[in-house]
Amino acid sequence: MELKFLGTSGATPTMDRNLPAIAMRLDSGEIILFDAGEDVQRRFEAAKLKFNVPTTILISHLHGDHVIGLPGLLFNFHLNGRTAPLTIIGPQGLAAYLLFHFQLIGLKAQSYSLSLIEVQFPKDDTPKGGMDTIQYRNFLTSAYERAFVQISGKIIKIADAYVIKTYWMKHSMPTLGYRYEEKPHDGKFNPERAKELNIRPGILWKRMQKGETIKINGDTEINPILEGIVTEKRPGYIVAYSGDTMMCPNLVTLAKNADYFICESTYIIEDEKLAIEKLHMSTKMAATVARDANVGHLFLVHFSGRYRDVMILEEEARRFFQDTTAAVDLMNIEIKPKK
Repeated sequence: MELKFLGTSGATPTMDRNLPAIAMRLDSGEIILFDAGEDVQRRFEAAKLKFNVPTTILISHLHGDHVIGLPGLLFNFHLNGRTAPLTIIGPQGLAAYLLFHFQLIGLKAQSYSLSLIEVQFPKDDTPKGGMDTIQYRNFLTSAYERAFVQISGKIIKIADAYVIKTYWMKHSMPTLGYRYEEKPHDGKFNPERAKELNIRPGILWKRMQKGETIKINGDTEINPILEGIVTEKRPGYIVAYSGDTMMCPNLVTLAKNADYFICESTYIIEDEKLAIEKLHMSTKMAATVARDANVGHLFLVHFSGRYRDVMILEEEARRFFQDTTAAVDLMNIEIKPKK
């Protein structure tokens, strides 16, 4: 598995930093993309990411710096004859955003399967006026060709190898944080030990690979872990991502025991008043959450354009949480399977 930081700036790009986008390439080749800032399609090229593999795009909220690159990426998929399935997940309103591009500028996704999942606003965050939920659903399903599903709850996607959970953050508009939880991996199989116990290759080997107890000769039970045929299951990785947010209880829940926590850190400590005013995070705030949530490693992103050297932010955060890295554009982190 790899983490690729495609854009680490906040609000506006700089000469060295693109707008928010972080890609996670799984061992299967699938890509999970956290946010889609402007020009993300060129960042795909620069990071040598494939355009025609199963992909899930997770949009945190509908502020422009986190979503403007999405239509361009979808155009790229269409023009290059994409065939692999695509899932896009985000807060309510994302379908309408794509619908207008579909109607006004000809955005298409006709060559591949596209599933769109919107997370319904919490009651206290629902915008005043406009369409109610039923009107909104009817408007989308009648006008938009692709699948529309409205989901409330923490688990937003279940796949063979992982689940994705989502939590509401606290920002100036409804904003989601995402938590990727990899399912445990099968233990390492020792074929020689299986042969020593006269267990022939076949269906029993497959069952033992899963850690199942089997029977041989009609009644003899074999526990493959106790017998040294298979090691214990290897735990999967947890990767948590928060786009824009201020300090809130859900942020700690999102990051709890994550191996990698990717968190916005827009301001330095000296500018913490600005962070509070604009509902963002400072280096100290992000590091404090990482410490309290017992994360393995903290990656800082979403830096204000006023800071040219992000090492200043890294040094500040390390005073409160040592295992911290200020991410830079096109930084690649290789994640090896756990033992």
